[in-house]
Amino acid sequence: MHNKKLYTMSYKINPHLLFLIYCSKTKLNQNEILFITNYLKDNKLSYQQIVQLAYKHGIFPIVYKTIKSLASFDKELLDTSVKFRLHYFRISKRNMLMSVELINITRLLNHHKINTLSFKGPALSQIAYGDITLRQYADIDILIRKEDRLNMINILEKEGYIPEIVLRDSTKETFFNAVNVIAFYNKSIGIRIEIHWELLSKNYAINWDENILWSNNRSIQINNNKIDILSIELHLLYICVHSAKHLYERIEWICDIDRLIKTNPNIDWIYLVKQAKEMGITRMLYLGLALSKELFELNIPKEIQNSINNDKKIPILINKIIKINYSDTIHQEKSINTLFLLLNMRENYIDKFKLLYKGIITPKFDDFLFFQLPKQIAFLYPLVRIFRLIKKYSKY
Repeated sequence: MHNKKLYTMSYKINPHLLFLIYCSKTKLNQNEILFITNYLKDNKLSYQQIVQLAYKHGIFPIVYKTIKSLASFDKELLDTSVKFRLHYFRISKRNMLMSVELINITRLLNHHKINTLSFKGPALSQIAYGDITLRQYADIDILIRKEDRLNMINILEKEGYIPEIVLRDSTKETFFNAVNVIAFYNKSIGIRIEIHWELLSKNYAINWDENILWSNNRSIQINNNKIDILSIELHLLYICVHSAKHLYERIEWICDIDRLIKTNPNIDWIYLVKQAKEMGITRMLYLGLALSKELFELNIPKEIQNSINNDKKIPILINKIIKINYSDTIHQEKSINTLFLLLNMRENYIDKFKLLYKGIITPKFDDFLFFQLPKQIAFLYPLVRIFRLIKKYSKY
């Protein structure tokens, strides 16, 4: 294992975000502890601004835990720790509610012979952080098989769950072929549930073999209930791909990679890299690992680090991501230029073409919310998609 920094950054990380990154680490050196304590004592940001920023990056619980730990040695931090505590309890309470809802939904679907796999949310919090309260999540994500989609919708609607979109009978087939997820609301407790039948949107242009997802799963215990989840390796691949699509704009996603690997030392790296190569997402995997190493000193196996070092695009991508999301540079590049970054994250030219093509013509969930076309003229959806893209990017 190597623990040396991979690259020289072209842009300095914003001090407020550096504070959050240090607070999110599993181990702190003396310089990092000093930076955190001085930052808080010097009132670089107001208490409310720190809370807001930590919430935005999805890492408030671990920021609170770090401050609480340091406050036990430095009494000047006690007041800050106490102020943060209420927000932490609110997140903990909501996370526990969502965990109960996850158990209820999986039980309900399993009772009706619908197999489920949980990912992100409480499942990821448990396997990466060892605690369902230490990770922020806004909803519950569950994967089912494609053949169970209609049955799932009928079951949840009968139980009083409100669908995010009410599909016309003439639209369902087109919707299922184009979209990978539908959301439901439990109005009584205000929780959103996303039911997926494919792990990734078709706009990602990544083919994920359904058999691999269902044959390499595992189970965990949440509140003494067995929950089937994606395997550690597939969870890691998913995080890297999902986060790359969003240019790692939240510290949470890089922290997730770091914690997932550190908490699970028996990851099958050979299998992981094999799956990434077969899917054409090796660079996305390596980018996630390299960012986690850069910001969180993640240990990477020597063979994988050598492969990362041999990919000349990765340092360019890292510097672009740091510039856009974590530096003091004005963030002007998050527009049409984002597409070029996404294309550079794919190592194969055919996958670059597929990403560009599918990103332009494949209808997304919002396109169906915008307008539901009858099956007879569903072939016009690419035009709806192009119209909405032009409208979206014409403002830049």
